[in-house]
Amino acid sequence: MIVLSLTVLGFASADLVRWSPEQVSGRRTATAALGAAAVTLVPACLSGLPVLDVALLETGALLVVLVWLLFDQHALHRVKPGYQLAWIATALLVAFATSGVTRSVSGPLRQWYSNLPFGFVRTIGIDQFLLGLSAALFVLATANRIVRLVLQAAGTPARAGETTLSGGRILGPMERLFVAAMVVSGNLAAAAALIAAKGFLRLPEIRSNTEQHGGADDHVTEYFLIGTFCSLLIASALGTLVSGSG
Repeated sequence: MIVLSLTVLGFASADLVRWSPEQVSGRRTATAALGAAAVTLVPACLSGLPVLDVALLETGALLVVLVWLLFDQHALHRVKPGYQLAWIATALLVAFATSGVTRSVSGPLRQWYSNLPFGFVRTIGIDQFLLGLSAALFVLATANRIVRLVLQAAGTPARAGETTLSGGRILGPMERLFVAAMVVSGNLAAAAALIAAKGFLRLPEIRSNTEQHGGADDHVTEYFLIGTFCSLLIASALGTLVSGSG
């Protein structure tokens, strides 16, 4: 499971530093790559894995994250969104498929976790905790980028929707965190209530935009629907994965 956890953590930490709707400098990209390498290297070294496994794991994680970062650089910026989505989906699927190759987390990391003065330590294993933490960071920035790529692939410009439906980049991560947490806890009714509440809150904005344009604005409606369903799908998938790893 640590293979999947570190892969998710690598994407998450890199995008938290690097990704922005606007173009940023190459130095920031390099900083994000180094930051992701450092963030994943620490738990890998403390997990009790052999040195060779740590080296292979870290090299693989760094390569897939580096390509993911370069997709957003000017040289590769024109790569179609579908290829970028295929890259991260393939990387996560490979990490999931190889999660059973390595043994469970042990060593100093497990010892540190077992000494934490919290009750959940007795019911939640270190592997599930590490995956849950990685998934929580993943929904903050990487999920936003995935949603934007899906919107681009669907032909719905995110920029146009953002100017009308403000706050999406803030509400999105909050919504995903809540939904993922509810899925992990098994409280699906609360997740459904949040989805319904979001629809009611967004309806006045969509209606106002429709009236301003003298009719139905399909772009904003598609932006809202596609973005919401994609966001919820990511949160639900991660929540299910974390819940099932226990």
